Amino acid sequence: MKAWLPAAVAAALVALPALAGIGSSVAVAAGTGAPSAQCAPGVPVGPDGENFYNPPSPLPRGTHGDVIWARRVEAPGHALACRILYLSTLHDGKPVATSGLVVWPTGPVPRGGRNVVAWAHGTVGGPRQCAPSAAPNPARNLVDYFTYKSPFPLDVGVPALTKFLAAGDVVASTDYQGLGTPGVHQYVVAATEEHNVLDSVIAARRIQAIHAGNRLAVLGWSQGGGAAMFIGQDIHRYSPELNLVGVAGLAPAADLGPQFAGKVLPGPRNASSRAHNAALRVNVYRGFLAAYPELHATDVLKPAGLEALKGDGVACIEHFADVIQGNVADDHKLNTLFKPLREVPDNWAKRLHENTPGYATTVAPVLVMQGTADTVINPHSTAQYVKRACTFSRPVEFTTYQGATHNTIPFDAQKEYVPWIAARFAGTKAPSNC
Repeated sequence: MKAWLPAAVAAALVALPALAGIGSSVAVAAGTGAPSAQCAPGVPVGPDGENFYNPPSPLPRGTHGDVIWARRVEAPGHALACRILYLSTLHDGKPVATSGLVVWPTGPVPRGGRNVVAWAHGTVGGPRQCAPSAAPNPARNLVDYFTYKSPFPLDVGVPALTKFLAAGDVVASTDYQGLGTPGVHQYVVAATEEHNVLDSVIAARRIQAIHAGNRLAVLGWSQGGGAAMFIGQDIHRYSPELNLVGVAGLAPAADLGPQFAGKVLPGPRNASSRAHNAALRVNVYRGFLAAYPELHATDVLKPAGLEALKGDGVACIEHFADVIQGNVADDHKLNTLFKPLREVPDNWAKRLHENTPGYATTVAPVLVMQGTADTVINPHSTAQYVKRACTFSRPVEFTTYQGATHNTIPFDAQKEYVPWIAARFAGTKAPSNC
């Protein structure tokens, strides 16, 4: 099989050292002094390298959340971590293999098992090599991509990971279908993402050594924030055994329908935001085309946009946005990519609407955090989602962070969402400012 990670990139990633300040817990194979790949007793050991992400064909029989295989990776001190490959489903129920990461503390296990925080990451792009768990030592606190300290070509890590571990929580993180594993990533197709997130939690629960209980909080950012909001609406249908105590969204992609209908006031912009948002728009179209066979690319994209659509399957999001900037945005020709929104057929509008959260009630309290200087997720669109969510008389807390950007919000809001999640696990009444 042709490698999906370019050789030069793979070599660079393998050579990267662990970031300073992160401890490690790695099991040692008895009598060898070498690290053990075994994740936990009874769990099959997956292949090393990129072959980890190539599932058996045909897929093994089982139910969603079953672990196909796992492999130990370095973890912060007093914790253990594994890459996992597990069964999940697409929006239409079709079985699919999905990869991810699970990290858990080594301390005492509380009665009823450990609480679980599910991390739903933000947009990294469309190709397989963009999977966050495929990075070296992915079990780390989120690395700020837009700093000189980041050696990675995409966002890697989980925000506040070590804080959740210190609280005794298990952290489960999906890559989403099509990132890492084969297939076209169904970007912002809500049910697919929801299934992938919830099945990462179920997979953690099926690894007995983790002692994961059924109490769950979801933390999502951008793409993952929209997925988190849908989980609050739909968890009882898909995973009734899980007890969702709260969903927290960092600049959530939660207003697709109104955005694509041109019903949102303009938001902040910078020199690169138009090209970046064009890259996101192509990513949305690619994900929907993969999920819904009645949709056609030529209904929404011009010939130059069809070429860009191919590139969305090659480059991770920041690289892809840079290419769009250089190819068309610098020459003020972004309009050569897309058909006007007023010409988008009703079948596209219908699918965008049904993948927009906030039109059905959530079963758990909601926390939404939004930066006022965000050029990726329009603050006005987030406010529109909150307005819808508040109509269902559930606790909804909406906090804006003055001057925070899309990339800084996971760090700027950490002092809010970490204690908020802890309070939901403690059973205290959720705040609301609807």
